[in-house]
Amino acid sequence: MLCASCGRNGAKLYKRNVDGKEISLTLCAACYEKLYPEREEESDFFASFVGKGGADARACPVCGTTLEDFRHTGLLGCAFCYTAFREELLPAVRYAQGKVRHEGKAPSGEADEKYDLIRALVHEQERLKLRIRSAEEQGDEGLTKQLKTQLAALNRRLYGGETEE
Repeated sequence: MLCASCGRNGAKLYKRNVDGKEISLTLCAACYEKLYPEREEESDFFASFVGKGGADARACPVCGTTLEDFRHTGLLGCAFCYTAFREELLPAVRYAQGKVRHEGKAPSGEADEKYDLIRALVHEQERLKLRIRSAEEQGDEGLTKQLKTQLAALNRRLYGGETEE
């Protein structure tokens, strides 16, 4: 197993606790020491790719995730984060994948149809959840029960038998 940072040396698995979440890193001893020197209380693995924080307090307009959140956890909040933080994320994507442009297989034509169907079902699911919340606030138990039945049927269709409420 090679180091995920330098790609040259043999590596071992390190586990780190970052903001209450455990992350696993495959690094050689030299890269681990460089990224996590003992003199620092807590270094930030993802900050090495997107730079240190500072005055940049931008947040994703869709989900509210900040670049600082990504620096601490390595996780983005939604698909739009990739657009919102494109320039800052390019080094991390390039590091992880070797390239920033997808070169794999293209999905089949029916994938677009399935995607459109799933989007429509998820939109309907959100609409039903709002209507259920409204009916509960108004105290209309009959309508609430009817809408929950519709939501359960929609969830079965969307999740293939699983139900989510």
